[in-house]
Amino acid sequence: MRAMFIYNPNSGLQKINNRLSYIVETLLTKYSVVDVFKSLNKEDFIKKCQESCGVYDTLIFAGGDGTFNMVVNALANKENKPILGVLPTGTINDAAKNFGIKRNLKKALKIILKQNAKYFDVGKINDHYFAYVAAIGAYADIPLVTSPKVKKKIGPLAYYFKALPRLFKIRKIEGEILIDNKKLLPYKTPFILVLNSSHMGGFKINPKSNMSDGKFDLYLSKTEPFNGIFSYLLFKHRLQHYLVSSMEIQVPIDDNWDIDGEKGPKGNVKISVICNEFRIYQK
Repeated sequence: MRAMFIYNPNSGLQKINNRLSYIVETLLTKYSVVDVFKSLNKEDFIKKCQESCGVYDTLIFAGGDGTFNMVVNALANKENKPILGVLPTGTINDAAKNFGIKRNLKKALKIILKQNAKYFDVGKINDHYFAYVAAIGAYADIPLVTSPKVKKKIGPLAYYFKALPRLFKIRKIEGEILIDNKKLLPYKTPFILVLNSSHMGGFKINPKSNMSDGKFDLYLSKTEPFNGIFSYLLFKHRLQHYLVSSMEIQVPIDDNWDIDGEKGPKGNVKISVICNEFRIYQK
């Protein structure tokens, strides 16, 4: 079997450089070939991922949620995709946590060597793809405006400090959502959340998530104090929840959507599920 190992120079670079020999030697106990690439930039990373199709059995990558998003966008709808293997080195690593992969290099490598592969769905939002979340509203811009230097220093606390002012700045979005081309849902909410994930922001807020059922979880909170954040964390019965295969969302604000912690499109969007598009080694 052949494996490509690629890592993002902006996510956990020093740790990967220091352990590169250990990583390769460990992978060689399962694979006959392990080719290593350090990506020079986003374009180079995407190109290398695409070149893995039909050549390698496994694409192993190190990085965080943004890196996971790059892999998904590079390979979605490509033929002969390799199975994915993840070594989480990001700040939150929500995408990896969905598959029982935590930020522990030895344990993450063990999961890859175990070779327990699982299919999972991805989402398409207009012309972009996402692995686990699309969101807009009160808290959605936090991953987009948090400084990488601060994240490196204090980790997830960087996001939580950014969230504090948003507790008291009331947001309200009003519009309509067309669900599965048949149900028109008027809404009034501070925050729209589309999840293919059990985790969000480091918290397990959606424990019954099924990542390979062809549906996403659509959550809408009420316009209430603290912009509904405590409904997600403590009072889930207050949330509107729908299982959806496709949706057209009318958004009358100029904010960017957050997709996997990366900047997505603005305004109105069409979101659809691409069922069982990828395979990944999981715990």
